[in-house]
Amino acid sequence: MLVHITRHGQVLPAGADTWSHADYPHGDPPLSRLGHQQAHLLGKRLATLGFQGRIYSSPYRRTVETACAIADVVGVDVEPAAPLREIVKKAEQMQGFVGMTGPLLATVHPRIMVPGDFHDEWWTTGAETDAAVEARVAPFVDSLLGGSDDVLLVGHGASTGGVIDHLLRKFAPQEIREPTPGWNCALTTFHNTDSLRMLTRMDAEHLPEDHVTSNAQSRADVVKSANAQG
Repeated sequence: MLVHITRHGQVLPAGADTWSHADYPHGDPPLSRLGHQQAHLLGKRLATLGFQGRIYSSPYRRTVETACAIADVVGVDVEPAAPLREIVKKAEQMQGFVGMTGPLLATVHPRIMVPGDFHDEWWTTGAETDAAVEARVAPFVDSLLGGSDDVLLVGHGASTGGVIDHLLRKFAPQEIREPTPGWNCALTTFHNTDSLRMLTRMDAEHLPEDHVTSNAQSRADVVKSANAQG
């Protein structure tokens, strides 16, 4: 069994003519055009790997759109999974937020299959730590490890980081790093047999260099900023 993990594609920046003035809930932006391209390219990479497993996605719009763009390439369905949702840094950031309900998610794309036990109020309202995010993704991840099908988990910087750290605690805790958002649509893969083994970590080889981003920043800008601070 292979466990693939990815962060959503690049988000469309808020602005006068973008999602902040469109019919999208506050705090739930869609992907940019580049974000859709990133997801498509990740789908092509997974197709070359023969992926025909299950895709689980955070119910936020940016993650659902990423998962569906991948699903279109590999030809599988997408199941919304609330444990993969975004971290809440401050409780006030969620004031007035209303996420997509199960029935609404089902209308976004024909490949979305909403489970019967999906709770329509799935989002977090109180502030969380990275440790709390890892604790909430852990039972969900463990429930998948008992299966035989490959899976792809589509989340956010914090929730994908929580998944990776939880899996590393099982066999290589010394590999756990300080939390970082990571690259949009990069691929982390674990091989689960008798034990867990990491095959790739934040690998973006399927993306041209000008497609490697951490949301608004290019990889070159991130590296330049890190070098300036160092």
